[in-house]
Amino acid sequence: MSEPRSPIGTEQPYPPRPYAYFTVGLIMFAYIFAFVDRVALSLVVDPIRRDLGLNDTQVGALVGLAFVVCYVLFSFPFGRWVDRHARPPALAVGVAVWSLAMAACGLATSFWQLFVGRMFVGVGEAAVNPVAYSIIPDSFPPHRRSFAMAIFASGSTIGGGLAVYLGSLLLAWAERAQPSLPIVGPLAPWQVLFIALGLPGLLVALLVKATLRDPPRRNAGAAPMSSRELKGYFAEHRALFALMFIGFSGFAISNYAFVVWGPTYFMRVHALSVAEVGLLMGLGFAILGTGGALTGGLWADRIQKAGRPEAPVRVALWVAVLQAPFFVGAYLLPNTAIAVALFCCGMGLGSMIGGLQGAMVQVLTPNRMRGQASAVYLTVVNILGLGIAPVATAAMTDYVFGGPAEIGKSLATTTVAALGLAALLISLGMKRAQLRAAEVLDT
Repeated sequence: MSEPRSPIGTEQPYPPRPYAYFTVGLIMFAYIFAFVDRVALSLVVDPIRRDLGLNDTQVGALVGLAFVVCYVLFSFPFGRWVDRHARPPALAVGVAVWSLAMAACGLATSFWQLFVGRMFVGVGEAAVNPVAYSIIPDSFPPHRRSFAMAIFASGSTIGGGLAVYLGSLLLAWAERAQPSLPIVGPLAPWQVLFIALGLPGLLVALLVKATLRDPPRRNAGAAPMSSRELKGYFAEHRALFALMFIGFSGFAISNYAFVVWGPTYFMRVHALSVAEVGLLMGLGFAILGTGGALTGGLWADRIQKAGRPEAPVRVALWVAVLQAPFFVGAYLLPNTAIAVALFCCGMGLGSMIGGLQGAMVQVLTPNRMRGQASAVYLTVVNILGLGIAPVATAAMTDYVFGGPAEIGKSLATTTVAALGLAALLISLGMKRAQLRAAEVLDT
């Protein structure tokens, strides 16, 4: 059922600040579970390949294709849902779907069973961003939204860190205990991992259903945008959104490069062990990544409060410039301690973009289309980020720089190209963003 909308001129106040922060905290909590479930597969690639008799191509399909295709496709129906109807049920359904799918992956005994399970993980997780991009602006005034979005985005950094830490503990316990289930029988450690990380998400779904209230939509006298109106809006402002969405994809390319190939780089070039790399990535994401996301949000809110409605775009430009030297130094300098320190600084600065990207979509689009606009943005970012970063970096390593030991040069090249593209396109679109954000302000 569609929710009631306030007539124009009878705007309701924002929710009380404590409940507004509870709202964003609960959505972030769901996002933590999403990223724990999303990252868990990367911890058990080799055991799954061995137990199910898979090749590298099949493993690659499980890691990327099965999840990403459904994640992108279903972001559109969820986007339409949150633009037209109450938003908490969309999140509750999404959390329940991906949690059940994650547990089902733990019962898989073949490639296709696991592939379908991963598809439904993608279906469920497609709900989170449209809900967040729509409900958070209705809970906070404009000068607090970037920080609120950063709180939400920090769920990815906390979830990524927890996935590594909790996953390693669960796998170690499963190796010792060798648990089994009635009817199913003995479970491999990777199956225990999926079931143990998936089932608690059902409690999160119940918590969302029981406690999350839908705030009144801001300036929502008009009906939600139809698909035709959405296409018309993007067509009218096509230059702006091409520059912004492709520009922000540069951050995704750089970040996916260090997430996918960063651990391999430190193991190949600096001879770090798997445990040391896990600690580096886990703590880096959970602590520095979260700190970076929150700092970026506070920075943008400060500029927004000073009268710059395009603040998230302006701060993103600085983030592109600031992080590049740290990553390049980490990938090219031979001293391990310095490389690790620079890499950690780069992760902190790179994570600043977490809340800024959602805030960027919000300042450039009216309330009644933010769910669908987020789906368009996430489609562009995921296709370009996942489609370019891993393959381009690997191809440069194999065919340009001379082999596996030169992966640092490939990572440095990817970083410079991606962040340079981001800075260039965002700079070119800054004036358009400033004008559009001023018109959209608080809509």
